[in-house]
Amino acid sequence: MTRRVQIVPRAKPTSGCLLTRLRRDAGGAAAVEFALVALPFLALVGAVFQIAFQIWATQNFDRALQNAVRSIFTGQFQNANAAQTEAATMLAALKTTMCGTGAGTIPTVFNCQAVKIDVSTAGTMAGASAATPVNATTGTWTTGFGSNYACAKPGTIVIVTAAVQFPTLFNLMGLTTKAFTSGAGAGSSLLTSTAVFRTEPYQVTGQNPC
Repeated sequence: MTRRVQIVPRAKPTSGCLLTRLRRDAGGAAAVEFALVALPFLALVGAVFQIAFQIWATQNFDRALQNAVRSIFTGQFQNANAAQTEAATMLAALKTTMCGTGAGTIPTVFNCQAVKIDVSTAGTMAGASAATPVNATTGTWTTGFGSNYACAKPGTIVIVTAAVQFPTLFNLMGLTTKAFTSGAGAGSSLLTSTAVFRTEPYQVTGQNPC
């Protein structure tokens, strides 16, 4: 006895049925939801990392400068460089005090060799003003910053300003950490530290440093 099997073609679903099934299908919903929140989440993580890293670098930079200017505060730096008169030479020596050299290099999270230092004096504390490292109009270094050195005599009010470019790793979530918008290092942020103090009445040994 022979059986006959009749194959009935299945009706193609209409577009309305497809849309209904698509609305009811929950498969892959988690992946879609993650894709929607992934970019804002990663942007937030990047912003937190950038801010935390820059705060840490700022503290490290400030500590390095404070340790360096202590030698000016006590007069040790002036007496050790009494034979020097050129501003560039004195600033280079102060940077060496701040960064160290050779085996005595001080570990930092910033490029210490790129630091610019400006040293000035004032007659009164009220009249003391720090130098401006960056020209906000041009987005580059202020002309002349990092080339001024005023020798601090005993009992003199001194203003030491140091600044260095710092890389911006993340600039998401509306962060405005970029201080340099043109020239070398464009896109970098700025680390700056200022120390204002009156030198001790240190004793001058040998040649007058000032």
